[in-house]
Amino acid sequence: MQRRLPLGHINIVAACTLALGACSAQDYSEPISTFATAATDADSALKDLDTTVTNNYTDFLARRALSTPGATVLAAQKECEPGSSQCTLVIQYPNEPPEQYPPQPLLGNMVAVMGGIRTYAQNLAALANDDSAAKAAADVNATLGSIQSLANTVAKLDAKGTTTVPDFATPVGAGVNWLLGQYANQVKLEGLRVATKQARPVVDRAAAIFSSAALFGSDPQRKKLSQTVRDKIDAYQDSNQHTMADLNEVAEAAQSYNVLLQAQPAETFKKMGDAHAALADALNNPNLSLSQMIAKVNEFAAQVQQLSKIVKDLAALSQEPAKVTK
Repeated sequence: MQRRLPLGHINIVAACTLALGACSAQDYSEPISTFATAATDADSALKDLDTTVTNNYTDFLARRALSTPGATVLAAQKECEPGSSQCTLVIQYPNEPPEQYPPQPLLGNMVAVMGGIRTYAQNLAALANDDSAAKAAADVNATLGSIQSLANTVAKLDAKGTTTVPDFATPVGAGVNWLLGQYANQVKLEGLRVATKQARPVVDRAAAIFSSAALFGSDPQRKKLSQTVRDKIDAYQDSNQHTMADLNEVAEAAQSYNVLLQAQPAETFKKMGDAHAALADALNNPNLSLSQMIAKVNEFAAQVQQLSKIVKDLAALSQEPAKVTK
């Protein structure tokens, strides 16, 4: 007796049989993997940048505290007592608000958001490369779970509320198991479509946070780091006897700050948002060009490599002072 398939399953099979190219998740495997690799590299670069900039700022605070008359080191208010829940130190300057020492990581919020995007992108890549419907169904749920986690993190920063991500119901049915290869592909494709569509507003908001955040704009940290350069220049100009060591200090401060200014993480994460939006649009709108989407993903990957190089250069300068020779 011939087995009849439910109408919904027949439609899925018919659609994929008539248009295999349009239903192939394989078309998106490579750009999604590239996006995931770039997101992982961006996460690593941002963490390194956070460490380097925070260390530079910590060094500035220490130098200032040691050179400012009347500066004192104190326990933060109501802290470091027997019944306290934490103990942090502050530097108190005359007629100024206290500053925590050592300072909190300067890019801590950005690092948290990028970590969520990295996890989502890695789950998306795993889904795109699954070889069975069962794995695909599991990775769809993992991907949507990472979107929800990212949405919660983003919501804490932009105060716009959480984004609810619905569960993805895979079209499971024994009636299509005979077409297992194409069925697995359809689960993957639908999972990629749903995941990227749900993630798009979340990733867009995350990219906007990066773009609008004054990482190295008019923020107090940048002003204070630049003060180091001005102070060393003034000290050199005021000195009656210029030494090579004095000139080296000026060059070191200027070169480090110059490399820091060249780092443009906001541009990197704008490219990330553009790449993800193009990926989501290509998956959910067959009229959009696959090549245009791939170009956007490659632009993001290239921008990440540039940021990574600048971060490495900055870290190297922080460890090895620049030398001026005769």
